[in-house]
Amino acid sequence: MNKKPELLAPAGTREAVIAAINGGADAVYFGGKSFNARRNAKNMTDEEITEAVALCQKHQVKVYITLNILIKNNEMSELVNTLNFLKDLNLDGLIVQDIGLIYLIRHYFPEFKLQTSTQASVYGLEGVLFFQEQGFSRVVLPREMPLTQVAEIKKKVEVELKIFSHGALCYAYSGQCLMSSMIGGRSGNRGLCAQPCRKVYKLFDEGNRLIQEGYLLSPKDLNTLDDLETIIASEVDSLKIEGRMKTPEYVYGITRAYREAIDIAAGETGEKTIDDQAVMQVFNRDFTRGHLFNEAALLNAQVGKNRGVLIGQIVNLPKTAKNQNKKSAYQPLGIRLYEQAELYVGDGLSFGEDGKSGAKVDALFTPEGRRLEKGHGGETVAIPSRYAASPGTPIYKNFDKNLMDNLKQQGSQSLEQPGATVNFKLLLKLGKPAEIVAVTQEYSVTYTAAFCPEVPLKNPIDEAMVREQISRIGGTGYELGTISMALDDRIFLSRSQLNTLRKEVLLKLAEVLADAQTNDKKIGNLDQSITIVPLEQELKGKSERLEQQRSEQDNAPKRVSLAFEKMPDSLFLQRLDGLGLDQVVLPLFGEAVTDKIALLKDLGVEVLLKTPKIMDDDLTQQTRRLLSRLLGAAMKPDGFLIGNYEALHLLNNENLYLEADQSFNLFNTLATRALNEWGVGGGVLSPELNEAELVEMTINSAIQTVLPVYGVQELMVSKKCLFGCKSCPEKNKTGLCHQEMTGKLVDERGFGFPAERDAQGLIHIYNGDILFLREEILALKAVDTWRINHRNESMEKLRTLIGYYSQGIYDKHWGLPEGLGTEGTTRGSFKRGVK
Repeated sequence: MNKKPELLAPAGTREAVIAAINGGADAVYFGGKSFNARRNAKNMTDEEITEAVALCQKHQVKVYITLNILIKNNEMSELVNTLNFLKDLNLDGLIVQDIGLIYLIRHYFPEFKLQTSTQASVYGLEGVLFFQEQGFSRVVLPREMPLTQVAEIKKKVEVELKIFSHGALCYAYSGQCLMSSMIGGRSGNRGLCAQPCRKVYKLFDEGNRLIQEGYLLSPKDLNTLDDLETIIASEVDSLKIEGRMKTPEYVYGITRAYREAIDIAAGETGEKTIDDQAVMQVFNRDFTRGHLFNEAALLNAQVGKNRGVLIGQIVNLPKTAKNQNKKSAYQPLGIRLYEQAELYVGDGLSFGEDGKSGAKVDALFTPEGRRLEKGHGGETVAIPSRYAASPGTPIYKNFDKNLMDNLKQQGSQSLEQPGATVNFKLLLKLGKPAEIVAVTQEYSVTYTAAFCPEVPLKNPIDEAMVREQISRIGGTGYELGTISMALDDRIFLSRSQLNTLRKEVLLKLAEVLADAQTNDKKIGNLDQSITIVPLEQELKGKSERLEQQRSEQDNAPKRVSLAFEKMPDSLFLQRLDGLGLDQVVLPLFGEAVTDKIALLKDLGVEVLLKTPKIMDDDLTQQTRRLLSRLLGAAMKPDGFLIGNYEALHLLNNENLYLEADQSFNLFNTLATRALNEWGVGGGVLSPELNEAELVEMTINSAIQTVLPVYGVQELMVSKKCLFGCKSCPEKNKTGLCHQEMTGKLVDERGFGFPAERDAQGLIHIYNGDILFLREEILALKAVDTWRINHRNESMEKLRTLIGYYSQGIYDKHWGLPEGLGTEGTTRGSFKRGVK
């Protein structure tokens, strides 16, 4: 039988940590007030983290701390302080995304074990191998990966693998979503996602015909409880439950359900105390087995939040039951309960498939108005409600008070265990300082008092009195063992003096035990804090390789690059001759790639080939074969624009210029140093940085920097079909449709987002406004290249754009040429940045 995987539970609060331990978690993950991807959760202070870590370690539960957001340069000092605090806690790992943070930890805090966050965007074997070579202890695989691929990767790597097993799913690939930040400045990459995928949208086809509307981007919740035998057989190392924003009751209930199910699937005896109905009742948007098992119907357009369990429907009440007080905000609502359903005061209800309205059950009545304590299956009951609902409307219970009270009770049970047994020895001799020895485990301490036993004026002490005072150790965390004593006849000590002996020796014992624990945790120079001084030098120091080049180019015209989303034909490329372009980026997969490389080089234009952003193992193998042919050809590209760690691992041993695309999320100076170490010579700057942040980063970058200045911005890329895959004849065995389609999503404000499905079957959602940076970019003197991203612009528009960025923008009047306007454009985050 395969080994049981680690059960990893979420914990946003100390109460949730206790619930996870009581639920049977093998490990927990949580974050502090800063630098974690659930910044809207309550999270814990440093003191609370210290207590939580100690509690977990006491119960042999591993602790992983989340530092999984993108980090700004001006936050590095605080980040170093956080790492200095965390390094003394003897953690089992840090979960990270930011490339600069990876650089910082590997250079200054090598004692930490690192794990990738799902935000780090690993898609397959090559990405896993890359992080394995970087010394990571664990890599999390994407929620879009099927279990068969997980099992194959596990056979080929040494690093531990983690997958999601339960909880909320994002619509977009993690780490590749800009929708929240572009709409409202709240970055999902910074832990402040506004959850745009839980909003209502309308979808129109390319003919502007309405296809569907509802919560079109809202996935169902992942639930793999019935598939654990198969999952265990894959030999994956860790199963993650999502939910740091959830309540301790949720944490206990779901953790307990998986603990029991894993143990049973592994052949151990046991019974279920948390059944499937309870799991569904705790929280669900309907359940799916997800991409792990190639389920195609992953979205639930009807509801974007917890809908609960169906228990009945609205019915008409007799006229005698209707509230005659027309001014009351609450009117009686009749509910016919289905068989097996129960309803109690304190339960919560949602009305209809969308669950937009609902009520808390503050009181229960018969249809005739008699008060009830409980509604039974098959009965009709009435509840007061401020919302009306039509007869036949389905009723869901989205809060079960009895269940949640029970989960709270079970999850919050005391974790206190009997402390170490302490034995006492006393030496009480007339005229000699009183002495007491405390012994526990292998440690022994002695306390010698400043006072001596004296001749009694009345009653001498005896063994019973001494034993009574010394045995009072309740609340100290110790269990009483033996008390032995050498006691002279007819001596006297007061009760307060005996109490002093007990208290002082236990204080000394506590100090010895604390020192021993600290010494056990120390590794190397962990007691020496890393200061910010060398880090400031890293942040401010230019790369020697680029310093001279930059000083010469700061006032020179910038290189202008044109990147094509889809492969243009040769005639279109020929017409670029003489326009002032320095570089063209072509998609790696396209017709006649080598011929077009030759054509552009004949025009004196540098050529980069762009790898796909998302590369599963099948596409990676295709990429490997194509690269082999291209790199063996006489006419090679000048380099590659790489979209992921898979491509980096394939190409980082080739002696070619590599440029990290926007998907790498370059957010700070240290990220450029990491890429430089990895053999990457350039990088596209994050679109979430503002002007001041871009200035500081580019001045001190260790690699060449590229700034997108014009083009449609991709906000989401997803494997979840948006265009009605159920009826699509092109759908393949994995549930993906490879028929290209275009359309438009429209939100509740009426703002439109172009959407399309590509030949990979992936969905791309774009910003409705086009990025258009103008004279403001002249302040970024250290940027090496301005990039125009082409999607469907005409040659006439391109001529105007290229002319503007290669020459016109330097005109001191900064006027826009004819054919370029600002309507329908945006500066993105250039001015406002993100929180």
